Amino acid sequence: MGEQGWLYCWVKRAVLDWFRYRWYGVLVVDSPLGELHLPMTGTVAQWFRTGEEVWVQLMRQANPESLTFDTYVLARPYESGTVPIWPLFQARYTLERTSPLSTKPLYRYVVLAREACLESDFEAIVDLEQYHYASEKELLARWWCPDDHSWQEANMRPHCARCGRPMRFGDLTDATRASRFLVLRLEHRQPYEPACIGYVRVDPPIPLMHRLLPDGTVQPHIRQAVFPADWFEPPFHVERLLRASYGGQARSGFVRWWRAQEMALMQCETRVARLARVVVHPDYRADGLGQLALQAMVDWIRERRVPEMRRAKVMVETVAQMTRYNPFMERVGFRYGWDTASGRPVLLLPLAPEAEQRLQRFLETDPVAATHRGRLYQPRFQPVEPLEAPIRLHRVWHRYENRVAISKMARPVQTLLKAFNLQMRVLQKTVLKELSLTIYPRQIVAVVGASGAGKTTLLRLIYRVARGITQPPDAPQEGSIELPANTQVAAYLPGEVEPKFGRATLIETLYRLTHDEVLAVEILNIVGLGDVMVYRSRFHELSTGQQERARIAYLLAQRPNLLILDEFGAHLDPAMAMRVARKVAQLCREQGITLITTTHRQEVIEALQPHLTVMIGYGTYRVMPHAGEPRPSNRADAPAEWAPQTPPAQ
Repeated sequence: MGEQGWLYCWVKRAVLDWFRYRWYGVLVVDSPLGELHLPMTGTVAQWFRTGEEVWVQLMRQANPESLTFDTYVLARPYESGTVPIWPLFQARYTLERTSPLSTKPLYRYVVLAREACLESDFEAIVDLEQYHYASEKELLARWWCPDDHSWQEANMRPHCARCGRPMRFGDLTDATRASRFLVLRLEHRQPYEPACIGYVRVDPPIPLMHRLLPDGTVQPHIRQAVFPADWFEPPFHVERLLRASYGGQARSGFVRWWRAQEMALMQCETRVARLARVVVHPDYRADGLGQLALQAMVDWIRERRVPEMRRAKVMVETVAQMTRYNPFMERVGFRYGWDTASGRPVLLLPLAPEAEQRLQRFLETDPVAATHRGRLYQPRFQPVEPLEAPIRLHRVWHRYENRVAISKMARPVQTLLKAFNLQMRVLQKTVLKELSLTIYPRQIVAVVGASGAGKTTLLRLIYRVARGITQPPDAPQEGSIELPANTQVAAYLPGEVEPKFGRATLIETLYRLTHDEVLAVEILNIVGLGDVMVYRSRFHELSTGQQERARIAYLLAQRPNLLILDEFGAHLDPAMAMRVARKVAQLCREQGITLITTTHRQEVIEALQPHLTVMIGYGTYRVMPHAGEPRPSNRADAPAEWAPQTPPAQ
């Protein structure tokens, strides 16, 4: 696409309507070619002051009298540099999830991060906002009717009560005019996956901030004691303008509030941005997408100096209670500074050396900060005591016997079975035959095979021996299973051994098991249940896939060193099954847990990367190590027992 030279222009005015400014507005400028009308979002246009100098570049196909969104480029000269304004920021990010034992990629996310500019972007934000723990509003969005401009608050697109037409998005009820939004869109997604998987909201810094000290006293204006005061001035302080303009009334009608915000937009010019929201779809939170969202936010702030698009940003601040329970912000570089006067933690992310130096000096010299040194979250899930010896199965046999008698059946059924010569018969089936296997501590073992081949039987026998049951029929009929004395087993065998949730909420159930609310949240995050709405749901209120993840969370909360799972991922979609399997396998490796699971899904096996794969088939079996050729059994030339030569590293 061809371009013309840059035009030196002056801003005349911004044209926007309150009911659609989020996704439409016009900036009118004077140029050497005459008056130009630059279509853009009102969110951007409203930040320009009359008489301000800007640079405009027209594309070769552009008609100066009728410009469109994609036929010009806009930049703002400011301080010693130039800030790109239009087109809006967008960047593509790749997040690769690899095998825990190699660099082999298991799956990959390709995410397009771009500033929200379409009505559909904001509809997606409204949908995601319902997952956010800090959404204080019951109704999250304001909608308007194109016919009569009436408005209505709702959490999804309503129909006008007067004309019946679908209403249009207007604004978020909890946002200000200064709020800017970055949406994360999933590319190369499956048809069942959401298009928009998250968003970030960036605002100017809070106008005033005080610090709560451990003794209950309040230190006023804490930021100005640590950083230069002009980093936070002039602020976006709407309440102060309302009091000054309307006789002390800090609360007023919508029109006054709208105009006061416009005055605040013209005055605001800080060197700090505030992370007001970061929301990721619950199904993707445990896989690092939250950290990717913050990385995109930093790139956006550095390049575009949002929200004001004026002074270069030196720091990002955020005030978020959830950081006490989730470390993802600290993982990208945020550091805990202090608690606000209301008791909420403040985290800071330096973007410039000066900010880093001043924050580090504060963390080292302040008596309270020196006790935490910028770290807020303390992991609760500590390693368990691993199995002190291997699990050994030696020549294990197990048969099932079923006596079929038809005398007590209904007469038509007796007639039917007699036609097949089935009147009295003893059915016998061998499912395990001379199975010998050694499972070392910390190993992950996947058991595969056809339905009815004996996979669940193997898990059931190991579990019952772990619980002290050593006599048939609940123990091996021949052979032996030896487990170390320090075995702490947790198991899920559908219909036999299942978690007991009762009527309590999910978070209550895990708290009763762990006696630690932070650990309970940590475990739920591990299994991909990071939504606060799920925390307070009862087990029967969850979807089938959520119930499966909740069961795994229940078992992990018991802090076992032997975890037995039958049919891992049976009710999860392929993408979710891989995400959960990868996280559970990673946790077991890190925490010293031995995992034995059955599955019939190849994607689960790939994500688990088991040390051993045991293939069972109607009395035969094969043991396949992680590397190397399959080792056959039940053959004359096969050894009685096979196991890896060396156990996993301790």
